[in-house]
Amino acid sequence: MPRTPEASAAVRDATRARIRRAAVLLMAEQGYHATTLRQVAARAGVADGLPSRYFGSKSGLLIDVADGWRERTRSALAAQQGSDPKVTLRLLVRSALLGLDTSPEEVDEGRAVSALLADPQARDVLREAGADIASADLLQALDDALVEAGSPDPDGDRLVLMAGIRGGLVLAAEDADFPLRRLEDALLDRILPQIT
Repeated sequence: MPRTPEASAAVRDATRARIRRAAVLLMAEQGYHATTLRQVAARAGVADGLPSRYFGSKSGLLIDVADGWRERTRSALAAQQGSDPKVTLRLLVRSALLGLDTSPEEVDEGRAVSALLADPQARDVLREAGADIASADLLQALDDALVEAGSPDPDGDRLVLMAGIRGGLVLAAEDADFPLRRLEDALLDRILPQIT
């Protein structure tokens, strides 16, 4: 019996997710440049041509990963809209460093994405694709949360957070045991007490 359109869509979505996860993990392990779509297909357990069919290219796959990460962060922000701006700050820092911890798989993927975002070649691809522009609303949410929380120096606090996050991503890419969760706590412990 043929599949229903809904069942076919579910299979496609699951296949896309497997491909995306395999790509993130491989790119984090061996670097963006060294990863091939054939390797991604093998890790995902799908036919060689499926990554290209679903994502177009390796850069398309990377862009999809970044887009998905931003969308999950936006959804989480929307869900807690109107809450304490300190909660928003914690959510944004957590998302940037580790993902949103919605599942054990996302924790693993979050660490891999962190490593991937520290890869200069991956950053170049994302920059060329306009990822910085696509993230402007999230940076604005960070700025707004700092102001709403009463930061005495929102620009300085933003710099500290951004430098700490970027530095943490680079260190985590070099050392799989780098304590990103501890970095999250340390960054917020430095910023939040200053806020009234």
